Amino acid sequence: MPPTKRRSLRARMITLVLLPSTVLLLVWSLFTALLVGDIRALRTETALTREAGTAVSAVIGALQDERLATAASANGAQSSLLALEDSRAATDAAVDELAGVLGGFDTDVLPVQALHLQRDLGGLAHHRAIVDALPPYRRELVQTAAAYHDLVEQGLRFWDSRVEHAEPAQIPRLRSLTSLMRARELLARQNTVFTHAVATDTFTPGAHTEFVAAAGAQRHTWDRIGAELAPEDARTYRLLETYDSLRRVRDLQNEVIAAPQHTRPPVNASAWQGAAEASDQRMRSVERGQLRLLADYGDARSADLARTALLTSLPILAVALASAAVAITGAVRMGRRLHRLRTTTLEYARVHLPRLTARLRAGEEVGPEPAPVPRTRGDEITDVADAFDDARRAAVAAAVQEARLRAGVSAMFGTIARRTQSLVHRQLAVLDRLERDETDPDALAALFRVDHFSARLRRNAENLMLLSGGAPTRRPRAPMRLHEVVRAAAGEIEDYTRVQPRGLPPVALRGDTAADTARLLAELLENATAFSPPDTEVEVGAALGDGCRIEVTDRGLGMGEAALEEYNALLADPPRFDVAGLVEDSPLGLFVVATLAARHGLRVELSAAPGGSGVRATVHVPADALVEPGPAPAPPPPAAVTAPPSPEDTVPGGTVSESTVSEKTVHVSPAAPANGDGPHGGTDADHYMGLPRRRRRAVDPAPEPVTTTDDDDRSPERVRSLMSAFQAGTRRARAAGPDGDTEEG
Repeated sequence: MPPTKRRSLRARMITLVLLPSTVLLLVWSLFTALLVGDIRALRTETALTREAGTAVSAVIGALQDERLATAASANGAQSSLLALEDSRAATDAAVDELAGVLGGFDTDVLPVQALHLQRDLGGLAHHRAIVDALPPYRRELVQTAAAYHDLVEQGLRFWDSRVEHAEPAQIPRLRSLTSLMRARELLARQNTVFTHAVATDTFTPGAHTEFVAAAGAQRHTWDRIGAELAPEDARTYRLLETYDSLRRVRDLQNEVIAAPQHTRPPVNASAWQGAAEASDQRMRSVERGQLRLLADYGDARSADLARTALLTSLPILAVALASAAVAITGAVRMGRRLHRLRTTTLEYARVHLPRLTARLRAGEEVGPEPAPVPRTRGDEITDVADAFDDARRAAVAAAVQEARLRAGVSAMFGTIARRTQSLVHRQLAVLDRLERDETDPDALAALFRVDHFSARLRRNAENLMLLSGGAPTRRPRAPMRLHEVVRAAAGEIEDYTRVQPRGLPPVALRGDTAADTARLLAELLENATAFSPPDTEVEVGAALGDGCRIEVTDRGLGMGEAALEEYNALLADPPRFDVAGLVEDSPLGLFVVATLAARHGLRVELSAAPGGSGVRATVHVPADALVEPGPAPAPPPPAAVTAPPSPEDTVPGGTVSESTVSEKTVHVSPAAPANGDGPHGGTDADHYMGLPRRRRRAVDPAPEPVTTTDDDDRSPERVRSLMSAFQAGTRRARAAGPDGDTEEG
């Protein structure tokens, strides 16, 4: 299963504290972006007003002058034609200047009216060619002035578009400016009509009508100038009305309007032209002044917006950054404290507490506890640290109490085991006396069975003492041959008759290893006989190699792979025996096996028996636990031999220890040497499979019995041989008839 990804607490805290700061920074960014956008738009509008507006106004003025010069050229005079050429050159210069100015702006920010004006100015050359193709006296006003009217109107539309994009505070000023420009254009049209009339020395009704229409429109437009302005801003336009030239123009307009029947100009040409030109110059001066005011206002407004942006956005930015820095610093500090708390608690929970518990369970002294969790200030984290320290002290107290309880339980079991051993030894001593004095075969057989149960009870008491941490009272002895170890182990189980040694090599085990190996094999044989059918054999084999490998094989139902794996893990690394963890089916025998194996460096493994049924237990004895077998001990004195050999005379396992002499009176024949120390020795008249035969007494009185003294050091092989010998003798006694013959079967 893949590991679950997780984020650290510090990262989560930083994320939480950065969220408000991030939102504040986003708000600041949006606010700043809007201010910057407004500043850029205002600066763009100001640049268009100052640069493009000025260039458009210059083109309008040049077109008006060229239109007037074209009307004056109708008289055919050379001076008029030269003046027309000069006006055209001025117009071309103004058009080039406009093209350069418009080229400095992005196309998407230029008003469409400016682009249309630039496009229409491209057709001015064609209009000039048409004018030049006509003779001067045939240059009618309608033909020559209409194109200039359209171009000037396109330029004025540019200024109308500026009104739509201006700030609310600038709209009245721009409207007044555009009204002034239109009034000046209407005055220029009147001047063109009057100039053409003077050049042709005719004043047609059409010219009169056009003059009157332009004059009426001028007066209407003039009334709109300054109507929306504040009093201080309208002062300039009111001052303009006071000029004499404008009043003179108005008087002359009245005279022309009142004389519709004239075929020649009704007023003095010099008077009109002088008043009209003076008024045009005055209005152009006011127009340029208003353009400068508009540009200055745009610059001042953009500067104000920039200052506002700096004074507003910079503090917001500083506050956002400061709050983010404070939040991150606080989160980092808290994260460090939490990390230190986490590290300390995990180290104590995963290292110190298990180590302390293990030492307490082992009965060792514990040193001073680790330093408490570091504290910096009184807050919730400190409360958590205090709570953990309380939990730590409670855990240590519980571990100490548990260790004391376990030690008390172990001591109690050890005391019970020692008392049981003492009672078993006393019971065995009583059984020995009863067996010596008993003559009834049936009662003696029952006593032998009780003797055997007592020996098993002693082994169970020794196992209990071993699991409780003590040591058995039977001390290590001299080296034992391997077949003696196997025979001693078989003698400590109930179904010893089912144990069949096979091919045991002539090797001996050290005394300290041999005694515990016999106990270990006894537990394995106990399990093998308990979990296999009663009519099957349990084979015990061995082979030499890197040490000695002893195999115990039964023919039971076997174990599953999971159980084999679990039990092999227990045998490979035996845990400390825990009474609290015992259940009804706890493998106590395997605990004993694992404990004994770990004590002497043995290795025990369980596997499936060959053939698919049963279990094979393999005991690996290291080479340093093996010694060369010594000479066999001297046999006991012989007795009369009259009865034929019987299989019942052999002991379980097929042989008897050479060193075994019964604590009771036993009549045996001289023992012949075993062939290879194994259970398959040779056969002669006094021996069966390498073992001395038991015979009925043929002479009376019986020879003096060979006895040994009672002691508490009853080794397993001696107990086994004792019971085996007595059982064989009682069977033979029960089978013997009155004539001394042996009943077979």
